[in-house]
Formats: sequence, C-alpha cells, structure tokens
Amino acid sequence: MANKIGRILIGIVIVVAVFVVIWLVLPGQYKNPILATYQSKTNDNYDDLVGTIQKSLVLKNKKHTYEDMMLSATGNPSWTIEELAVDDNGDGSYWVYADGYKTTVSFENEENSDGMITFTNAHVRLAFNVTKEGKDIKIGNKVIEPDKQIGPDHIEVATATYNSSTDASYYQAVLDALCGD
Repeated sequence: MANKIGRILIGIVIVVAVFVVIWLVLPGQYKNPILATYQSKTNDNYDDLVGTIQKSLVLKNKKHTYEDMMLSATGNPSWTIEELAVDDNGDGSYWVYADGYKTTVSFENEENSDGMITFTNAHVRLAFNVTKEGKDIKIGNKVIEPDKQIGPDHIEVATATYNSSTDASYYQAVLDALCGD
C-alpha cells in the first residue's frame, strides 16, 4: 500500500515538474495570452486597469485607441499586469503590459538621414506604470480617462527600449508606426 502511494506521489511530482518546465520555455506569444486570461479571471483590478488603458487614445494620435492599435498592428496581442505595491483594497502601483508579436516596425533613423530602423517579426511591449486610487487610474498625477491621450512609460521593440523622456522622437515614431501613420 505504501509502495503505491509513493508511486502516485512521484508521478504527481513528475507531472507538475513537466508542466513547470513547459511553462518556463514556452514563448511569450503563447504564455502571455494564457497569463492574461488567468489574470482577467482571478484579479479583481484587471478589468479596471487594462480596460482603462485599452480605451485611451495613443499619444499624439486622435484616431487609434491602444486596443485597436495592438489588434491591428500585432499578432497574439495580450494585456498583463504586475502588482508592485498594492494594499488589500487593490489600491497601489502596477505595471500594465501590452504585448504583441510578429509585427514589423519601421521608422526613420535620426542618426543617418538615408536610413531606416526596421524590426521585422518583432515582439513589441508597451509598459504603463499606473497607480490605482479607488476608482481612479493614474499615470503620474494625471487621471486616465477613456478617449484621452496617454503614453506608456517605455516601449520595447525586439531588443531596443525607447523611453518617453530620453528617446522621445524614436518613442513617438514607434507609436506612429504601430498606428500605421
């Protein structure tokens, strides 16, 4: 009897280990949509945070919301959140990530007037650092409202990272390229 219980426990450990290894090596284009689905069902703040950002307009663009941009410009778009410092009521600081895959981003190279910077079949990640205070979702001190323009903290395209403060023109060029403008 003890021998059978031992085999069952070893089998369970092996199955769990296999799932953990698969999860760790699974590419983001498959892992992030699964994680987003899980978060949407288990985190009470997911819909507030993600929904507010999805309905906001892309910075310096009055035609595209972030949701529309990600759906049209990328493959397998997914929205995930990361809690940084959150209290029991869900108020606090979060990262909200918009990930998209298999996209081409091309824009002018400022350092070489004849050249373009092009990323093909790239992973794009928009990272929004937000704070939730009651019903208000804020970036910095500014409350995010649907149909108002906001910008992510930084944008990652393949191996490049563009910050809103230090790489402003490339940062905006990536947003414009994703919008198709």
